[in-house]
Amino acid sequence: MMKTILLIGNNPVEKLVAKRLQDQFKLIEITSGDLTEEKAYADLPKDLTKMVSFVGPMDADLAMESFFAAVRQQSIKLDQVVMISTAGIDNEVVGQLDYPGIADVTEYLREQRYAIKIIDEEEILYTIFRPVNVINKKLGTPFAINEGEKVPAGNVSHETIADFVVQAIQTSKYQNQSIALLETK
Repeated sequence: MMKTILLIGNNPVEKLVAKRLQDQFKLIEITSGDLTEEKAYADLPKDLTKMVSFVGPMDADLAMESFFAAVRQQSIKLDQVVMISTAGIDNEVVGQLDYPGIADVTEYLREQRYAIKIIDEEEILYTIFRPVNVINKKLGTPFAINEGEKVPAGNVSHETIADFVVQAIQTSKYQNQSIALLETK
């Protein structure tokens, strides 16, 4: 029986991940509507086991609160959550990151930290990916940096982020980790 995965949010990485997983999993995508409202997650399938969040940039915390409230109300038993967040949430970046479209970077980073805390408190397997500056075209070799280590400002492509997400889902690699993602030239 195919496992069911929920993909939340609408961005180029979500589209790549959906395309790569569509033959291996039953996919449910919530890519529109107010993802900060619990009603966005009404009638989730009972066999839902995994969720990947591409929500943001703003209000990721409110979306996670609403999502997990719906999961609890519907008695769904998740076994894995993957979230795309951002580098910089722990002041780990050396150099300057761009946060396109973000007027209040301090608030944005606070919301990201709180969304991660919500996921952590659910006590299920999770992976948090923290990309640096996200770009459209792959520039070099992808690599990951563990939480707590300094992260050089740089770039990472949608394709590389999608590769890491798919690997986390398919292999359960990176369980209970928060990992920065970037590419070297």
